[in-house]
Amino acid sequence: MNITVTDQQQCKKQLRLEIPSETVRAETDKIAADLARKVSVPGFRPGHVPKSVIKTRFRKELRDEMLAQLLPHSLGDAIKEKELKVIGEPSVEDLKFGDDESIDVTFNVEVAPEFTLSNYRELPLTKRNYKVRDEDIDKAIDRVRQGQAQLVPVEDRTSQTGDIVTVNLLGTPQAEEGATETLEEIKQEDLELEIGSDGVFKEFTEGLTGVRPGDTREFSVDYPADYKPDKYAGKHVDYKAEVTAVRVKELPEADDVFAQGINEDFKTIEDLRQDIRSKMETEATQRTENEFRSATMEKLVERNRFDVPEYVVEKQIDSRMKTLFRQMAGQGMDPRLLKIDWESVREGQRDRAQNEVRGTFILDKIAEAENIEVSEEELTKEIQEFAQSIGQADEAVRARLTKENTLDSIREQVRHRKALDLVIASAEIRTEDIEGPGADETAAGNAGNAGKHAS
Repeated sequence: MNITVTDQQQCKKQLRLEIPSETVRAETDKIAADLARKVSVPGFRPGHVPKSVIKTRFRKELRDEMLAQLLPHSLGDAIKEKELKVIGEPSVEDLKFGDDESIDVTFNVEVAPEFTLSNYRELPLTKRNYKVRDEDIDKAIDRVRQGQAQLVPVEDRTSQTGDIVTVNLLGTPQAEEGATETLEEIKQEDLELEIGSDGVFKEFTEGLTGVRPGDTREFSVDYPADYKPDKYAGKHVDYKAEVTAVRVKELPEADDVFAQGINEDFKTIEDLRQDIRSKMETEATQRTENEFRSATMEKLVERNRFDVPEYVVEKQIDSRMKTLFRQMAGQGMDPRLLKIDWESVREGQRDRAQNEVRGTFILDKIAEAENIEVSEEELTKEIQEFAQSIGQADEAVRARLTKENTLDSIREQVRHRKALDLVIASAEIRTEDIEGPGADETAAGNAGNAGKHAS
């Protein structure tokens, strides 16, 4: 068999295979002999149908079966002989039969990228260390206090910024000039609005400032063209608001009693502060490490520019889109109901997906250069940690991963992590302290949850 390999663009190659007639005839004869034992042909005893009759009566079936058997086998031999790392499913570009029954077939394949790995040792890197400050703790406690706030009626003044005003709202959309559609009125009972907050239109803030219960105010809002939900987009709406209540938030004092109400294990406000600090410092450390590892990967990708297989990029984009949909579902949104150009969103993931795929090939090559392997003990530890994170038994998780044929994928993830660890261990690292952890909201939320559980 003659094999010709032609390079194409972006990790694509063409393999032209010239399969000799004797190979084709041998495979056809083998299939014909097997078929002769199975089929019934009038005038012949079962199992005694001549090969010539089989080839005449079942010409198409023989050819189809021969191709189904011979092409994958021949392609596999060609890939092995040429030492190609094929990714994805090959496709047939062209197929011709010669007058002598030989086959001339051309396959399109994608292969792993071929590149020379740049120096990955002693990389100059900057590690941003996020530091938790006392003021970050104060802000976190204030958020917990906001969650414990009570609404108290305002009796000695009119409404002002920060007050919660409750209204019965009637909105009348105005149709565009010349439009014949009838627009439905907007009715909302007991709608609560915080005067001056970011999420409230300035027209509402202006219209409902300086009111008391029993007052009625009228104002209009011109909604922007891209407003959600769509029924308000681009509309001019005249509102009439009947004020039923004006209340102010009263926050509890940040004292020992407040801390004890959050969690019965806390005796003093200092106990609460230490608990929040501990959570915030853990999160800050995690953010530091995650960003540092990401920055290291970016440096490696920056130093190694090469084309990556489109097949793998598409799979990575699929993975990113699935993650996005899961996040949206977790926030109570159904992506199928949103008027979003998902093709544009998908295309917007391409650059990051390409870099992520490129990073995978880089780490794979580093692991190969450094003879990095993953022992069974390391794989078992990885599975145990994963099982613990999802609250399942080690044996059950391993059984599921084995059934799904994903153990090799996990082994590869550990191998790549070890390769990145090696790069980091040899790097020239400059540290930079960053004030503020950027994760204080989570810590405050955890403190609030502790209070709920305690109660």
